[in-house]
Amino acid sequence: MRFVRIARLEEIARGEARVFERDGVRALLARVGDAVFALQPTCPHKGCDWNGAELDGEVLSCPRCRFRYSARTGLNPLTTACHVNQSTAEYHYRNFPEGRADSYDVRIDTDGVAIATTPRPFRKVVA
Repeated sequence: MRFVRIARLEEIARGEARVFERDGVRALLARVGDAVFALQPTCPHKGCDWNGAELDGEVLSCPRCRFRYSARTGLNPLTTACHVNQSTAEYHYRNFPEGRADSYDVRIDTDGVAIATTPRPFRKVVA
C-alpha cells in the first residue's frame, strides 16, 4: 500500500476537519483528540466539497447539504442503527453509497500526516 504525506500535524487543529491536497491526492482530514482520520474529500450524499465541514465530537456535518458522517468510520449515523445483521448492512452500503464515505489508513510521524492512496475495503461489523 502506498502512502502520501498530505499535511503536517500542526496544520490540523483538534476538533477541526479540513480538505488537504498534495501530489494529486485529495482528502478530508479530521482531528478528533489526538487521532487523525482521513475520508474522501467530497460528501457522498450530493458530492459537495467537504472543505469547511463542521466537526462535533467525531461527527462531520457537510457544510452545504448538512448530511452527517462519522469521521472515524465514514458511516452515516442515521443509517447505521437500522441494520439487523451483516448481510443487510453490506447490501445497504453497497447499493446506497450515500450511506458511507470512503476512509483511508493514516500514518503520523515526525514528518507529518500520510494517508493511503487507496480506500480501506468496506466491512461494516454488526454486533
